[in-house]
Amino acid sequence: MNERHNKIIEILQKERRYVTASELAEKVHVSKKTIYRDIQEISENNPSHYRIIKKENNGYSLEFYEENKWNAHGEFEHPEERRLNLLLFLLSIAPCKTSIQKIAERYFVSQSSIMNDFKHIEKKISPYNLHLSRKNDGTFLEGDQLALYRLMSVIIESYLKQTGDSFNQDDIPDSIKDIKVKNIRLDEIKKLLHDMQVEHDLLLDKPYYLTLFCSLLSIIEKHTNRMQLVAQEGKIYEEIDKDSAIYSMTKQLVDKLELLYAIRLKPYEMYSLYYILKAYKLNSKFLLNQDTKGIIDEKVKTLAEHLILKVTENSGYQFMEDKELVERLTLHLHSMVYRLNHQIYIMNPIIKSIKTNFPKIFNLVKCSSKELNKEGIYDKYITDEEIGFIALYFQMSYDERFANKIPILIECSSGIGTSHLLSGKINKIFPEIHVKKIIAQQRIKQSDYNDVELIISTVKTHSIVDKPTILVSPILNDEDKYKIHQFIKNYYQQQSSYQNNYQKV
Repeated sequence: MNERHNKIIEILQKERRYVTASELAEKVHVSKKTIYRDIQEISENNPSHYRIIKKENNGYSLEFYEENKWNAHGEFEHPEERRLNLLLFLLSIAPCKTSIQKIAERYFVSQSSIMNDFKHIEKKISPYNLHLSRKNDGTFLEGDQLALYRLMSVIIESYLKQTGDSFNQDDIPDSIKDIKVKNIRLDEIKKLLHDMQVEHDLLLDKPYYLTLFCSLLSIIEKHTNRMQLVAQEGKIYEEIDKDSAIYSMTKQLVDKLELLYAIRLKPYEMYSLYYILKAYKLNSKFLLNQDTKGIIDEKVKTLAEHLILKVTENSGYQFMEDKELVERLTLHLHSMVYRLNHQIYIMNPIIKSIKTNFPKIFNLVKCSSKELNKEGIYDKYITDEEIGFIALYFQMSYDERFANKIPILIECSSGIGTSHLLSGKINKIFPEIHVKKIIAQQRIKQSDYNDVELIISTVKTHSIVDKPTILVSPILNDEDKYKIHQFIKNYYQQQSSYQNNYQKV
């Protein structure tokens, strides 16, 4: 098609109504006769994803239709490829409904084959707390948006890995990674995101890349399959700043999307893309510490302090003393709060690795955040993905300040003040020791001894026999210091011996 043909298609796409030949002629500066000839030539080109409909006395309208665009590589070689494609389709249109008949027509198979596909799909979605619902008015996936995006992102990452993109992870389950992902939509979205990054000289972080990828796929599939807008999807959290670079970037992306698929995005869909890109830019600013003074929120600073204090209380490690942690976490929480306030659920591609390698820190942060919710300090649910990112900050602090220290418990009588004085002396004289707990003997529980290596007691009779215990004076005399020093020396020798034996095995 020539440039004028493309202009006619663009006008019909934007108008979303019947446009008369006279109107078209005026807009493209040609005669009505030329418009008639152009429409005929466009129709003869037999475009694969739209057609021009003529209605007497009303004019022309553009109708988009689907013609096997879901399969970019010909027919599926194995039923598992079709099932994975169908799963991705159901994820992208959720919570919108479709029918088994439409699905069967989409894949040129019988309805009984689709019913069998559903059995395989149900096994794949079960670990993600998703449910395939089949009701009289349609079939759809039930589950929260985060769960839908989690599974979508896994399939997208498997696709990226298969197409040779280095941008991938190792947490893709075997039930997905061994199946070839065939879907032309993914090729098209990947190109859109590549072009956007090149044009605007940016490099999207993986979590934002995946979130944007999922959002675009959902928008495209819902529009091209003429899905009805779900009421809760239309929420707008803040007005767009049309003078901002983020708006310009979003507008260009939306324009390309609308032209490529002959669709018109709803206002809330443009807003959601704008929020994601704004959150990415905000996150980048805080990470690079670029001009953040004007956007520092005192409420977020307070939230960071409460979270660190809560983790300190629940762990016994004095994270509040780590000024770098306080600063880094405060900056991170600014972008997190923006995301949660705008219901932007970013993917954490290494969440499985974080839970596996740092389970104590992850669970500690998760429990502490829930306590902040219960106490009314923060009213938003913090997702596991966000908890994972936060846990990394605490893990870094722990590794730098506490990992190689010997955790101890100071057991005392009721004289807590004296015990704190003793704790200060021990911390000053023995940097290898971390005083994790100070507890009066009458309040001590058996569980208090579980995560310490030594008990230093000012009480002549102590209540435990299976842990090393050193009886000391509250003023910590030379004999007490010697006994503690000997314990430290023996402790590290034993650790070194264990490590050597482990390496030999």
